[in-house]
Amino acid sequence: MTVTWGLLIMGVALLLLGGYRWQHAQSFARESVQVTGEVINHDRALNVEGRGRIHLPKGGPLSEDEALAMAGLPPGGRFNIEAIQYAPVVRYQDERGGWHEYISPLAVPSPTPAVGENVVLTYRRSAPHEASLPSARGWLIGVPFALGVALCVVALRLLLRSGGG
Repeated sequence: MTVTWGLLIMGVALLLLGGYRWQHAQSFARESVQVTGEVINHDRALNVEGRGRIHLPKGGPLSEDEALAMAGLPPGGRFNIEAIQYAPVVRYQDERGGWHEYISPLAVPSPTPAVGENVVLTYRRSAPHEASLPSARGWLIGVPFALGVALCVVALRLLLRSGGG
């Protein structure tokens, strides 16, 4: 029964997080400016089992041995590499002519979009350094909502099945 209530509490917390992220996105959209920026690099990270996330110097694709060497770990060692992830670094110019760099919070297993590629992003007019790629906003809102709904449904079904108490 404790697990059921735990699932319900986590589900409600995720729904609240999703609601907060949605409200933040609405506020951001009301005062945002859309611009085109250029991918100038990729922020790279190596996820190694038991050691967590290790940030690597910015750049392009890496082999596992290159990534281990950059992380200060011996190549060919017994490290379970979970993933090498790449997040685009986008350079853009605001309405006043100032230049800014944005690093996406979403990292993927391949360096996409490619360096030199133009991407559309939005930034807050009152704070040009606060930018966002449209695809990143959807994940930051949708995932907490979806998980919250799923956990609440499971918890409520378990509560109804056990008689509620």
